[in-house]
Amino acid sequence: MNDRVFERRFSEHPAFWAACAAIVTVIYIYIFLTINEAQPEGTAGVIWLMLCFAMTGLSYLARRTKRLHHAQLRRWTDRAGSLWLLFVLYAFFTLIALETAGRFLGGGLPAWAELAASFALSLCLIALGVKQAHTIQTTKITVETEKLPPGEERLRIVQLTDLHLGPYTGVKLLAQILRRVREADPDMVLVTGDVADGSLEGRGREIAMFRRIRPKYGVYAVTGNHDYYDGIDKALEFMRRAGMRVLRGESVCAGGIVVVGVDDRDHLCEDKWGLSRSETVIVNTKSRFRDKFILLLRHRPVVEIGTQGLFDLQLSGHTHGGQLFPIISSRLFFRGHSRGFKKLKNGSMLYTSNGAGYVGPPVRLMAPPEIVVIDLVRK
Repeated sequence: MNDRVFERRFSEHPAFWAACAAIVTVIYIYIFLTINEAQPEGTAGVIWLMLCFAMTGLSYLARRTKRLHHAQLRRWTDRAGSLWLLFVLYAFFTLIALETAGRFLGGGLPAWAELAASFALSLCLIALGVKQAHTIQTTKITVETEKLPPGEERLRIVQLTDLHLGPYTGVKLLAQILRRVREADPDMVLVTGDVADGSLEGRGREIAMFRRIRPKYGVYAVTGNHDYYDGIDKALEFMRRAGMRVLRGESVCAGGIVVVGVDDRDHLCEDKWGLSRSETVIVNTKSRFRDKFILLLRHRPVVEIGTQGLFDLQLSGHTHGGQLFPIISSRLFFRGHSRGFKKLKNGSMLYTSNGAGYVGPPVRLMAPPEIVVIDLVRK
């Protein structure tokens, strides 16, 4: 493996926290100076700084220490801290935009009006983002193929990805997601990683909810990066108890097609003949099933050059569609494809889903959560 940056959460890298602390401090001071400009002799600036330090400490306490033992208290302090930081970022971006516009237009609003407008817009964006994060949509795709078995005119598949079940998300959101799955009435359900995000102890209710999903050809899954962070064995146990067959560098025939799954890190692991472990799996699958529709499950939307044309459709997640527009997401910065449907070389196709869950603040902006319904139909 040569990509060490993915071995733990970004929030566990000291450099990440140092960079965040520096950026947030600059933003706090910038807004403080704007408040002092609006109220030169008032106490609003001091109150602002006290609030900043208190909320930042709350976020640090929830994420980086073990001092909060009560699960619900830890959950809500983490949410409050993350939403506060997002509020400050959006307010800062709005202030910069208003001041820049004022300079170009040769005027501008008074400092107090800019502050009021930026705070109000930031609150509206967060409210919109919270609502969007908890409103699952269904995305429908039709793929024509000549490789369906005789007598099969349509095979309906549902893709789930990036559920991020753990201390901060759980039953309520999962119930909405699985209700959408039942409404789609799929022949097969495919889960492309990041089922877990934190401890999955005491998750019997979620397991029971999953087990009520019984498509004709089964439920198949692959691992994602977050499934490794808190113990891959526990994540695998959860998935198997939930009725998923986890494909770890293997393929299975189901519904007249071939479903092949690779582990999240297989593209980083060197195998024989200079190929990665995932390349070897794909090449071997194609050599065994030359005339069948090959559906590749891989968490990251990475497509190795030598594999294009060796599979028909790849399903991936990981990017969250960016999740927090306009903030550049780490999931879009590193190698791979962005969200949506792509036609690749040699007849291969890729769909990268926004996913259904979220990481960090319970907010999605311009990146709605989704389940994906894919109809394979005879061409």
